[in-house]
Amino acid sequence: MNKEKFHIPMPDDEIIQKEIRTIVRAGVKRKESFPSFLLNLYKEIGFRYLFTNPRDGILITLSAMAVLFFLFLTITEPSNVNETDVYGFVFLISPLLFMALSLYDLFHKKHSATFEVEMVAKYNLYQVAAFRMFNFSIISIIVNTISIISLVSFYDTLQFFRTFMISTTALFLFSIIFLVVFMKGRSGFTALQVGGGWIGINIVLSLVNNQAYIHFLMTIPIFIYGIVLAGSIILYVLYLSKLVRLKPAEGVF
Repeated sequence: MNKEKFHIPMPDDEIIQKEIRTIVRAGVKRKESFPSFLLNLYKEIGFRYLFTNPRDGILITLSAMAVLFFLFLTITEPSNVNETDVYGFVFLISPLLFMALSLYDLFHKKHSATFEVEMVAKYNLYQVAAFRMFNFSIISIIVNTISIISLVSFYDTLQFFRTFMISTTALFLFSIIFLVVFMKGRSGFTALQVGGGWIGINIVLSLVNNQAYIHFLMTIPIFIYGIVLAGSIILYVLYLSKLVRLKPAEGVF
């Protein structure tokens, strides 16, 4: 009895290429955009885990607010400071809360079990850091705005919008420098140097020629502040998206 040979028809090149494309689409993960990444993290993590230690995070926020209000109340005494100096003061201290929250988060991870947990979690420590920094910047804007409103109530001639633009521009300029240095050094200590450098440079500028320093902040047109602020926000989001794509194996805190 003759056995029939089992014949498997070979697919043509067009079918092969089509199947390859199907496999590639199914196997290759599409790059997630930064907004969708934030949205997914809000859904999965939410605000409950915004701070590594919620109690300490709230304490730092309240402490920073207390310091800001104390400093603002101190400079509202006419004998203590010239009204125009307020603009320089606002530019100097606006990043204070963002710096405190970000540095605490980085150092707390390094010296706690959170570091090891996030190394193997779905979202790595860099992605969670980017998520938290984004929210820290929003918290800082809210706290700074409340402080500015209180400050403007003491000074009738103080321009709220200009003060707000100076404050927010300073916050995002500092945040960009903070991110750039952190991503290059991959260390909380290198990021700490940014805070010291920001305070030191601004103090030196005010000591060398305070009038020129304040005049520069006061005479810049609002639309220039707007352009700088818009560019700073774009760069800030860009560097946060780069931080999201960093792998823990590439460096440590």
